[in-house]
Amino acid sequence: MKRYTHIFIYGFAIFSMFFGSGNLVFPLEIGQLAGSHWLSGFFGLFITGIFLPFLGLFVIKLHKGSYTSFFGEAGRIAQVALPFFTLSLLGSFGVVPRCITVAHGGMQYIFPEFSLEVFSFIFCLICFAVCLRENFLIAVLGKWMTPLLLLCLAVLLLLGITQAPSLPASGEALAAFKNGFLTGYHTLDLFAAFFFSALIFNQIQARLQTRNDKEVLWAALKPSFVGSALLSIVYLGFVFLGAHYKDVTINVSPELILPTIASHLMGEKAVFLIGVIVLFSCLTTAVALNNIYAQYLCGVFSLKKNKFPLILLGTTSLSFMISLMDFQGIARILGPLLEVSYPGIIALTMLSILFKGHLKVKTFLFYGVLALSLGWRCI
Repeated sequence: MKRYTHIFIYGFAIFSMFFGSGNLVFPLEIGQLAGSHWLSGFFGLFITGIFLPFLGLFVIKLHKGSYTSFFGEAGRIAQVALPFFTLSLLGSFGVVPRCITVAHGGMQYIFPEFSLEVFSFIFCLICFAVCLRENFLIAVLGKWMTPLLLLCLAVLLLLGITQAPSLPASGEALAAFKNGFLTGYHTLDLFAAFFFSALIFNQIQARLQTRNDKEVLWAALKPSFVGSALLSIVYLGFVFLGAHYKDVTINVSPELILPTIASHLMGEKAVFLIGVIVLFSCLTTAVALNNIYAQYLCGVFSLKKNKFPLILLGTTSLSFMISLMDFQGIARILGPLLEVSYPGIIALTMLSILFKGHLKVKTFLFYGVLALSLGWRCI
Protein backbone atom coordinates (compact mmCIF):
# COMPACT_ATOMS: atom_id res chain seq x y z
CA MET A 1 0.00 0.00 0.00
CA LYS A 2 2.85 2.38 0.85
CA ARG A 3 4.40 1.73 -2.56
CA TYR A 4 1.20 2.69 -4.37
CA THR A 5 0.88 5.79 -2.19
CA HIS A 6 4.28 6.99 -3.39
CA ILE A 7 3.30 6.35 -7.02
CA PHE A 8 0.28 8.62 -6.67
CA ILE A 9 2.12 11.27 -4.65
CA TYR A 10 4.83 11.56 -7.30
CA GLY A 11 2.25 11.26 -10.08
CA PHE A 12 0.22 14.09 -8.57
CA ALA A 13 3.41 16.12 -8.22
CA ILE A 14 4.24 15.62 -11.91
CA PHE A 15 0.74 16.70 -12.93
CA SER A 16 0.91 19.70 -10.65
CA MET A 17 4.30 20.87 -11.92
CA PHE A 18 3.16 20.62 -15.55
CA PHE A 19 -0.29 22.08 -15.03
CA GLY A 20 0.52 25.77 -14.90
CA SER A 21 -0.20 28.94 -16.81
CA GLY A 22 -0.28 27.80 -20.43
CA ASN A 23 -2.16 24.64 -19.55
CA LEU A 24 -5.00 26.76 -18.16
CA VAL A 25 -5.22 28.81 -21.34
CA PHE A 26 -4.09 27.00 -24.49
CA PRO A 27 -6.47 23.97 -24.42
CA LEU A 28 -9.37 26.41 -24.10
CA GLU A 29 -8.10 28.45 -27.05
CA ILE A 30 -7.70 25.27 -29.10
CA GLY A 31 -11.33 24.41 -28.40
CA GLN A 32 -12.46 27.92 -29.35
CA LEU A 33 -10.83 27.69 -32.78
CA ALA A 34 -11.68 24.02 -33.39
CA GLY A 35 -15.43 24.33 -32.85
CA SER A 36 -17.18 21.09 -33.77
CA HIS A 37 -13.78 19.52 -34.56
CA TRP A 38 -12.61 19.93 -30.97
CA LEU A 39 -11.55 16.28 -30.76
CA SER A 40 -9.14 16.82 -33.67
CA GLY A 41 -7.74 19.83 -31.86
CA PHE A 42 -7.31 17.75 -28.72
CA PHE A 43 -5.42 15.00 -30.59
CA GLY A 44 -3.01 17.60 -31.97
CA LEU A 45 -2.43 18.93 -28.47
CA PHE A 46 -2.12 15.37 -27.15
CA ILE A 47 0.94 14.77 -29.33
CA THR A 48 2.93 17.88 -28.41
CA GLY A 49 1.40 18.58 -25.00
CA ILE A 50 1.21 15.08 -23.47
CA PHE A 51 2.87 12.34 -25.56
CA LEU A 52 6.10 14.25 -26.27
CA PRO A 53 6.48 15.48 -22.67
CA PHE A 54 6.00 11.86 -21.53
CA LEU A 55 8.83 10.88 -23.88
CA GLY A 56 10.83 13.71 -22.31
CA LEU A 57 10.21 12.23 -18.87
CA PHE A 58 11.22 8.81 -20.20
CA VAL A 59 14.40 9.89 -22.01
CA ILE A 60 15.87 11.53 -18.91
CA LYS A 61 15.19 8.35 -16.96
CA LEU A 62 17.17 6.47 -19.63
CA HIS A 63 20.00 8.89 -18.88
CA LYS A 64 19.68 8.08 -15.16
CA GLY A 65 18.28 11.48 -14.24
CA SER A 66 20.97 13.52 -16.03
CA TYR A 67 19.63 16.13 -18.45
CA THR A 68 23.19 17.24 -19.28
CA SER A 69 23.92 13.73 -20.54
CA PHE A 70 20.82 13.90 -22.74
CA PHE A 71 21.61 17.34 -24.20
CA GLY A 72 25.21 16.23 -24.68
CA GLU A 73 24.04 13.86 -27.40
CA ALA A 74 23.73 16.92 -29.65
CA GLY A 75 27.37 17.88 -29.03
CA ARG A 76 29.42 19.84 -26.52
CA ILE A 77 27.98 23.22 -27.43
CA ALA A 78 24.41 21.94 -27.05
CA GLN A 79 25.30 20.31 -23.73
CA VAL A 80 25.96 23.78 -22.33
CA ALA A 81 23.67 25.98 -24.42
CA LEU A 82 20.45 23.93 -24.43
CA PRO A 83 19.98 23.62 -20.65
CA PHE A 84 20.64 27.36 -20.28
CA PHE A 85 18.25 28.26 -23.12
CA THR A 86 15.42 25.94 -22.11
CA LEU A 87 15.65 26.70 -18.39
CA SER A 88 15.72 30.43 -19.03
CA LEU A 89 12.47 30.15 -21.00
CA LEU A 90 10.96 27.90 -18.35
CA GLY A 91 12.21 30.09 -15.53
CA SER A 92 12.46 33.83 -15.19
CA PHE A 93 12.15 34.74 -18.87
CA GLY A 94 9.00 32.85 -19.79
CA VAL A 95 6.84 30.38 -17.92
CA VAL A 96 7.25 31.67 -14.35
CA PRO A 97 6.19 35.26 -15.21
CA ARG A 98 3.43 33.83 -17.41
CA CYS A 99 2.18 31.88 -14.39
CA ILE A 100 1.97 35.14 -12.48
CA THR A 101 -0.13 36.87 -15.15
CA VAL A 102 -2.58 33.96 -15.43
CA ALA A 103 -2.90 33.69 -11.64
CA HIS A 104 -3.61 37.42 -11.55
CA GLY A 105 -6.39 36.95 -14.11
CA GLY A 106 -8.03 34.33 -11.91
CA MET A 107 -7.68 36.31 -8.69
CA GLN A 108 -9.15 39.44 -10.24
CA TYR A 109 -12.55 37.78 -9.86
CA ILE A 110 -12.02 37.71 -6.09
CA PHE A 111 -10.04 40.95 -5.65
CA PRO A 112 -10.82 43.21 -8.64
CA GLU A 113 -8.77 46.04 -7.15
CA PHE A 114 -5.53 44.02 -7.26
CA SER A 115 -3.17 45.55 -9.81
CA LEU A 116 -0.77 43.24 -11.64
CA GLU A 117 2.18 44.94 -9.94
CA VAL A 118 0.91 44.34 -6.40
CA PHE A 119 -0.28 40.81 -7.11
CA SER A 120 3.00 39.87 -8.82
CA PHE A 121 5.00 41.13 -5.85
CA ILE A 122 2.96 39.06 -3.36
CA PHE A 123 3.03 35.99 -5.62
CA CYS A 124 6.82 36.22 -5.96
CA LEU A 125 7.26 36.50 -2.19
CA ILE A 126 5.26 33.31 -1.65
CA CYS A 127 7.11 31.55 -4.46
CA PHE A 128 10.47 32.56 -2.99
CA ALA A 129 9.53 31.34 0.48
CA VAL A 130 8.32 27.92 -0.72
CA CYS A 131 11.37 27.42 -2.97
CA LEU A 132 13.67 27.79 0.02
CA ARG A 133 12.27 24.54 1.40
CA GLU A 134 13.30 22.17 -1.39
CA ASN A 135 12.65 18.94 0.51
CA PHE A 136 9.15 20.21 1.29
CA LEU A 137 8.35 20.79 -2.38
CA ILE A 138 7.29 17.35 -3.65
CA ALA A 139 5.39 16.50 -0.45
CA VAL A 140 3.35 19.70 -0.65
CA LEU A 141 2.64 19.30 -4.37
CA GLY A 142 1.73 15.63 -4.17
CA LYS A 143 -0.13 15.42 -0.86
CA TRP A 144 -2.00 18.70 -0.59
CA MET A 145 -1.98 21.07 -3.54
CA THR A 146 -2.76 18.64 -6.35
CA PRO A 147 -5.68 16.77 -4.71
CA LEU A 148 -7.31 20.13 -3.94
CA LEU A 149 -6.67 21.31 -7.49
CA LEU A 150 -8.09 18.11 -9.00
CA LEU A 151 -11.22 18.38 -6.85
CA CYS A 152 -11.86 21.92 -8.05
CA LEU A 153 -11.23 20.95 -11.68
CA ALA A 154 -13.57 17.96 -11.40
CA VAL A 155 -16.41 20.19 -10.17
CA LEU A 156 -15.87 22.71 -12.96
CA LEU A 157 -15.59 20.12 -15.74
CA LEU A 158 -18.63 18.18 -14.53
CA LEU A 159 -20.78 21.30 -14.54
CA GLY A 160 -19.40 22.42 -17.90
CA ILE A 161 -20.07 19.09 -19.59
CA THR A 162 -23.56 18.57 -18.17
CA GLN A 163 -24.67 22.12 -19.06
CA ALA A 164 -22.89 22.40 -22.42
CA PRO A 165 -24.95 23.94 -25.25
CA SER A 166 -25.21 22.19 -28.62
CA LEU A 167 -22.35 22.78 -31.02
CA PRO A 168 -23.01 23.63 -34.72
CA ALA A 169 -20.68 22.25 -37.40
CA SER A 170 -17.78 24.60 -38.12
CA GLY A 171 -14.18 24.69 -39.35
CA GLU A 172 -11.98 21.88 -40.68
CA ALA A 173 -10.63 18.87 -38.80
CA LEU A 174 -7.13 19.16 -40.29
CA ALA A 175 -6.84 22.85 -39.40
CA ALA A 176 -8.01 22.07 -35.84
CA PHE A 177 -5.43 19.28 -35.52
CA LYS A 178 -2.62 21.50 -36.83
CA ASN A 179 -3.54 24.32 -34.45
CA GLY A 180 -3.65 21.93 -31.50
CA PHE A 181 -0.27 20.46 -32.49
CA LEU A 182 1.48 23.83 -32.85
CA THR A 183 -0.18 25.34 -29.78
CA GLY A 184 1.25 22.47 -27.77
CA TYR A 185 4.69 24.04 -28.32
CA HIS A 186 3.62 27.01 -26.24
CA THR A 187 2.99 24.90 -23.15
CA LEU A 188 6.78 24.25 -23.11
CA ASP A 189 5.95 20.95 -21.44
CA LEU A 190 8.56 19.02 -23.42
CA PHE A 191 11.25 21.40 -22.16
CA ALA A 192 9.92 21.16 -18.62
CA ALA A 193 9.81 17.34 -18.77
CA PHE A 194 13.61 17.07 -18.93
CA PHE A 195 14.08 18.91 -15.66
CA PHE A 196 11.01 17.64 -13.81
CA SER A 197 12.09 14.10 -14.68
CA ALA A 198 15.57 14.69 -13.27
CA LEU A 199 14.06 16.05 -10.04
CA ILE A 200 11.65 13.14 -9.63
CA PHE A 201 14.19 10.49 -10.70
CA ASN A 202 16.80 11.62 -8.19
CA GLN A 203 14.31 11.70 -5.33
CA ILE A 204 12.96 8.23 -6.20
CA GLN A 205 16.48 6.84 -6.50
CA ALA A 206 17.38 8.23 -3.08
CA ARG A 207 14.21 6.77 -1.57
CA LEU A 208 14.73 3.29 -3.04
CA GLN A 209 18.39 3.17 -2.01
CA THR A 210 19.27 0.76 -4.83
CA ARG A 211 21.66 0.75 -7.79
CA ASN A 212 19.44 -1.49 -9.89
CA ASP A 213 18.80 0.73 -12.93
CA LYS A 214 15.75 -1.19 -14.15
CA GLU A 215 14.09 -1.04 -10.73
CA VAL A 216 14.62 2.71 -10.47
CA LEU A 217 13.49 3.25 -14.08
CA TRP A 218 10.24 1.34 -13.56
CA ALA A 219 9.58 3.04 -10.22
CA ALA A 220 10.03 6.43 -11.91
CA LEU A 221 7.88 5.55 -14.94
CA LYS A 222 4.77 4.64 -12.95
CA PRO A 223 4.21 8.18 -11.58
CA SER A 224 4.85 9.52 -15.09
CA PHE A 225 1.93 7.44 -16.39
CA VAL A 226 -0.29 8.78 -13.60
CA GLY A 227 0.67 12.41 -14.27
CA SER A 228 0.22 12.03 -18.05
CA ALA A 229 -3.20 10.38 -17.64
CA LEU A 230 -4.41 13.21 -15.40
CA LEU A 231 -3.17 15.82 -17.88
CA SER A 232 -4.95 14.01 -20.74
CA ILE A 233 -8.28 14.02 -18.91
CA VAL A 234 -8.06 17.70 -17.95
CA TYR A 235 -6.90 18.80 -21.42
CA LEU A 236 -9.77 16.89 -23.03
CA GLY A 237 -12.23 18.60 -20.71
CA PHE A 238 -10.75 22.05 -21.32
CA VAL A 239 -10.78 21.68 -25.13
CA PHE A 240 -14.43 20.61 -24.82
CA LEU A 241 -15.25 23.67 -22.71
CA GLY A 242 -13.43 26.01 -25.09
CA ALA A 243 -15.44 24.71 -28.04
CA HIS A 244 -18.87 24.59 -26.41
CA TYR A 245 -18.62 27.95 -24.63
CA LYS A 246 -17.04 29.89 -27.49
CA ASP A 247 -19.90 32.39 -27.64
CA VAL A 248 -19.36 33.27 -23.98
CA THR A 249 -15.59 33.86 -24.30
CA ILE A 250 -15.15 35.13 -27.85
CA ASN A 251 -14.03 38.64 -26.84
CA VAL A 252 -12.18 37.70 -23.64
CA SER A 253 -8.40 37.91 -23.19
CA PRO A 254 -6.69 34.48 -22.99
CA GLU A 255 -5.97 34.47 -19.25
CA LEU A 256 -9.64 35.24 -18.49
CA ILE A 257 -11.26 32.47 -20.58
CA LEU A 258 -11.46 29.96 -17.74
CA PRO A 259 -12.77 32.45 -15.14
CA THR A 260 -15.38 33.63 -17.65
CA ILE A 261 -16.63 30.09 -18.32
CA ALA A 262 -16.74 29.32 -14.59
CA SER A 263 -18.62 32.52 -13.88
CA HIS A 264 -21.11 31.70 -16.65
CA LEU A 265 -21.70 28.23 -15.23
CA MET A 266 -21.92 29.07 -11.54
CA GLY A 267 -22.36 32.81 -11.24
CA GLU A 268 -21.04 34.27 -8.00
CA LYS A 269 -20.34 30.77 -6.69
CA ALA A 270 -17.52 30.52 -9.23
CA VAL A 271 -15.51 33.34 -7.72
CA PHE A 272 -13.72 31.42 -4.99
CA LEU A 273 -13.51 28.13 -6.93
CA ILE A 274 -11.86 29.61 -9.99
CA GLY A 275 -9.48 31.61 -7.82
CA VAL A 276 -8.31 28.42 -6.10
CA ILE A 277 -7.90 26.52 -9.39
CA VAL A 278 -5.88 29.20 -11.13
CA LEU A 279 -3.78 30.26 -8.15
CA PHE A 280 -2.77 26.74 -7.12
CA SER A 281 -2.10 25.65 -10.70
CA CYS A 282 0.18 28.58 -11.39
CA LEU A 283 1.86 28.60 -7.99
CA THR A 284 2.84 24.92 -8.09
CA THR A 285 4.39 25.25 -11.55
CA ALA A 286 6.13 28.54 -10.71
CA VAL A 287 7.60 27.10 -7.51
CA ALA A 288 8.96 24.02 -9.28
CA LEU A 289 10.47 25.94 -12.20
CA ASN A 290 11.89 28.77 -10.13
CA ASN A 291 13.56 26.26 -7.82
CA ILE A 292 15.06 24.25 -10.70
CA TYR A 293 16.30 27.39 -12.50
CA ALA A 294 18.01 28.79 -9.40
CA GLN A 295 19.59 25.40 -8.62
CA TYR A 296 20.86 25.20 -12.19
CA LEU A 297 22.45 28.66 -12.06
CA CYS A 298 24.17 27.76 -8.79
CA GLY A 299 25.66 24.74 -10.52
CA VAL A 300 26.73 26.68 -13.61
CA PHE A 301 28.60 29.27 -11.54
CA SER A 302 29.91 26.66 -9.06
CA LEU A 303 28.36 28.46 -6.12
CA LYS A 304 28.15 27.00 -2.64
CA LYS A 305 24.81 25.94 -1.22
CA ASN A 306 24.61 28.99 1.04
CA LYS A 307 24.46 31.21 -2.08
CA PHE A 308 21.24 29.56 -3.30
CA PRO A 309 18.90 32.05 -1.54
CA LEU A 310 20.73 34.94 -3.25
CA ILE A 311 20.41 33.36 -6.70
CA LEU A 312 16.79 32.49 -5.96
CA LEU A 313 16.14 36.11 -5.06
CA GLY A 314 17.61 37.13 -8.42
CA THR A 315 15.51 34.70 -10.47
CA THR A 316 12.36 35.64 -8.55
CA SER A 317 13.05 39.35 -9.09
CA LEU A 318 13.51 38.81 -12.83
CA SER A 319 10.21 36.93 -12.95
CA PHE A 320 8.51 39.84 -11.22
CA MET A 321 9.81 42.37 -13.75
CA ILE A 322 8.97 40.32 -16.84
CA SER A 323 5.49 39.47 -15.52
CA LEU A 324 4.62 43.16 -15.86
CA MET A 325 4.60 42.66 -19.66
CA ASP A 326 1.31 40.71 -19.18
CA PHE A 327 0.35 37.37 -20.78
CA GLN A 328 0.17 38.48 -24.40
CA GLY A 329 3.41 40.44 -24.20
CA ILE A 330 5.26 37.38 -22.91
CA ALA A 331 3.61 35.20 -25.61
CA ARG A 332 4.91 37.49 -28.36
CA ILE A 333 8.46 36.90 -27.16
CA LEU A 334 8.14 33.14 -26.63
CA GLY A 335 6.33 32.35 -29.91
CA PRO A 336 9.20 32.77 -32.42
CA LEU A 337 11.75 31.17 -30.08
CA LEU A 338 9.60 28.05 -29.67
CA GLU A 339 8.80 27.70 -33.37
CA VAL A 340 12.53 27.59 -34.11
CA SER A 341 13.76 25.47 -31.19
CA TYR A 342 10.97 22.94 -30.57
CA PRO A 343 11.36 20.76 -33.70
CA GLY A 344 15.08 20.24 -33.01
CA ILE A 345 14.43 19.25 -29.40
CA ILE A 346 11.70 16.85 -30.55
CA ALA A 347 14.12 15.26 -33.03
CA LEU A 348 16.82 14.89 -30.37
CA THR A 349 14.34 13.28 -27.95
CA MET A 350 13.17 10.73 -30.51
CA LEU A 351 16.70 9.89 -31.63
CA SER A 352 17.91 9.48 -28.06
CA ILE A 353 15.15 6.95 -27.35
CA LEU A 354 15.42 5.03 -30.62
CA PHE A 355 19.20 4.85 -30.99
CA LYS A 356 21.96 4.27 -28.47
CA GLY A 357 25.22 5.93 -29.45
CA HIS A 358 25.59 7.41 -32.98
CA LEU A 359 26.38 10.80 -31.43
CA LYS A 360 27.65 12.35 -34.67
CA VAL A 361 24.42 11.42 -36.46
CA LYS A 362 22.32 12.87 -33.63
CA THR A 363 24.35 16.08 -33.62
CA PHE A 364 24.03 16.46 -37.40
CA LEU A 365 20.29 15.82 -37.40
CA PHE A 366 19.64 18.13 -34.43
CA TYR A 367 21.40 21.08 -36.04
CA GLY A 368 19.88 20.21 -39.42
CA VAL A 369 16.35 20.35 -38.04
CA LEU A 370 17.22 23.55 -36.13
CA ALA A 371 18.49 25.17 -39.36
CA LEU A 372 15.37 24.11 -41.28
CA SER A 373 13.11 25.53 -38.54
CA LEU A 374 15.02 28.82 -38.58
CA GLY A 375 14.84 28.99 -42.38
CA TRP A 376 11.11 28.24 -42.36
CA ARG A 377 10.56 30.96 -39.75
CA CYS A 378 12.49 33.52 -41.82
CA ILE A 379 10.58 32.80 -45.06
